[in-house]
Amino acid sequence: MAHIDAGKTTTTERILYFTGRIHKIGEVDDGAATMDWMEQEQERGITITSAATTCSWKVDNQEYNFNIIDTPGHVDFTAEVERSLRVLDGVIAVFCGVGGVQPQSETVWRQADRYQVPRIAFVNKMDRVGSDYFNVLEMMGERLGAKTVALQLPMGKESGFQGVINLITKKAIYYDEDALGAKFEIKDIPEEYQEQVAEYHEKLLEVASEFDDQLLEKILEEEDIQQSEIESALRKGTLQSQITPVLCGSSFKNKGVQELLDAVVKYLPAPEDLPPVKGLQPETEKEVSLKALDEEPLCAIAFKIASDPFAGQLSFVRVYSGVLEAGKAVYNSVKKKSERVGTLMKMHSNKREEVKTIAAGDIGAVIGFNFTTTGDTLCSKKMQIVLEKTEFPDPVINVAIEPKTKADQDKLDQALERLAKEDPSFHARVEEETGQILISGMGELHLEVIVERLQKEFRVACNVGKPRVAYRETITQETKITIEYDQNLGGKEQYAYCEIELSPLKPGEGIIFENKVKSHSLDDVYVAAIEQGLRGALDSGVLAGYSLIDIKACLLKGIARDNESTEMAFRIAGAMALKDGARQAKPVILEPVMEVEVTVPIEYMGEVINDLNSRKGRVRGMREQSGAQVVAAEVSLAAMFGYSTDLRSVTQGRGVYTMQFSHYEPIVENLSNGIVGVSQSTIV
Repeated sequence: MAHIDAGKTTTTERILYFTGRIHKIGEVDDGAATMDWMEQEQERGITITSAATTCSWKVDNQEYNFNIIDTPGHVDFTAEVERSLRVLDGVIAVFCGVGGVQPQSETVWRQADRYQVPRIAFVNKMDRVGSDYFNVLEMMGERLGAKTVALQLPMGKESGFQGVINLITKKAIYYDEDALGAKFEIKDIPEEYQEQVAEYHEKLLEVASEFDDQLLEKILEEEDIQQSEIESALRKGTLQSQITPVLCGSSFKNKGVQELLDAVVKYLPAPEDLPPVKGLQPETEKEVSLKALDEEPLCAIAFKIASDPFAGQLSFVRVYSGVLEAGKAVYNSVKKKSERVGTLMKMHSNKREEVKTIAAGDIGAVIGFNFTTTGDTLCSKKMQIVLEKTEFPDPVINVAIEPKTKADQDKLDQALERLAKEDPSFHARVEEETGQILISGMGELHLEVIVERLQKEFRVACNVGKPRVAYRETITQETKITIEYDQNLGGKEQYAYCEIELSPLKPGEGIIFENKVKSHSLDDVYVAAIEQGLRGALDSGVLAGYSLIDIKACLLKGIARDNESTEMAFRIAGAMALKDGARQAKPVILEPVMEVEVTVPIEYMGEVINDLNSRKGRVRGMREQSGAQVVAAEVSLAAMFGYSTDLRSVTQGRGVYTMQFSHYEPIVENLSNGIVGVSQSTIV
């Protein structure tokens, strides 16, 4: 995982080459990288979808198998990182030797923190002008809060980068460029690095001794220390996510990748090193835990759905315990349905290798599932378990789309359904007032790729509107609302009574429903119907039809009448309560605010800051990085359309920027002319 253009796919390509999985190195810039198989990836030179593969590597004459997922670095495809981290045991965090810790590096690091995934770091591009290994170590501490431990030092700088020094063995490794780095020599450390190596070796021992008392004793008594003792102590700290071992190299120049593979074996966890997987028993909600053993009952998660033009739907699964067997039935504990495993595959990017079983700790793909979607748990029907689902961010940008001909309508509907199933951060819906189809995503590039796939992959001829901001609505004060629904529908009396209290939540807290009614006074079925009605009404707000967010709804009272009350009546009452209550609670429209970082030469700082101010952005800070200035600001998404062109103009093409979603906040401008009270289909 890494920021865009840090070298993830290039590093993965070298790993596959050195492990013998491929026999020719393909470059990202040539559109020939193994893991970038999509046409859109090859054209743009970026990773869009996370691709999985397997390979093996020998350390001390023992062979180890790896499952590798190469994730995208662009913020628009952050959902791919999210679901990959959900199922992986360890991470290689790649940092650019020049850029260091960049905005998306921080995002993926926080994601790894959330899932408590142990990680090692690889500082790439040490051959680039401006690369600074020690600056990256410092940035990791300051910006990520990481406790780093350098395992290597670079030999040479920029174009003079020759190899690395192993701080544990105190040996220098020189790479043979003619052999594409496959051959290397291990020599004594050159004289000019002796002092620096001694300093960082002491730091390494200091960190390692925190995790091994015997090692600490040996250090204090100045006894000889074995390499395996240091590695064992560092492994403990890494598995506990307390330290991050750091290596360096240049993947493009084939330097440092073999040592990175050794470090994966030595410091990252195998499935059996991790605690048992925990989930809930669906009926009793009791906690269930299963060890990563083939003998245990089956427990797996479908973490990704992909469309294959030849095989149909592929469901990528991670098996936590037990064995998944081709031809056998499994139970989907989320959908509460049985599924038959058709064909099992081990994936190598977009190539498939059929297998009979997928064992505990492994990743594979299944052809033949009908109901399974992203995040569903697969288990044995006798031993049911539900694992925690992955939460995905809401889309922040919309475009309207329509088929060019009536013949394309069905094709478009089917294609959008398949794409939404593949990508949980992509949504498609029909706007009630206008009948337009709106597709929503995480950014302009995300939707651009979706539209390209519709046209090229699914062969749908369609017209696309301009991107528009996905606004939201919320309330700003508490209110109580009483709804008595008493109607005669089709000759049958429908009655429901409820009292609801609505209150605003802090940004990002979502929707909370709380039942304060005692269980004996209102049937649970009616309580569930009220909640269903409330949540259903959230999709369309009271000011301009945008979704309502960050609201807490408390059910204070509910009354049912014998032979007159129905679930439908309470559902309608719940929806009416939310709508009426939201109107009374001083609703406001929210807009997405983005974190923007602009990197420019110092002479253009004034123009860039003036431009951000003209967009009503708030400059949060400035810092120097590799001879350039970095301006950090918060700007509304609506003001950032077309910014790349404007930035090139004011910096003569020398400025670059990154942008990611930060939070929603009320629009400060007067909204009466343009947003409030009009359909979102009229807003551009």
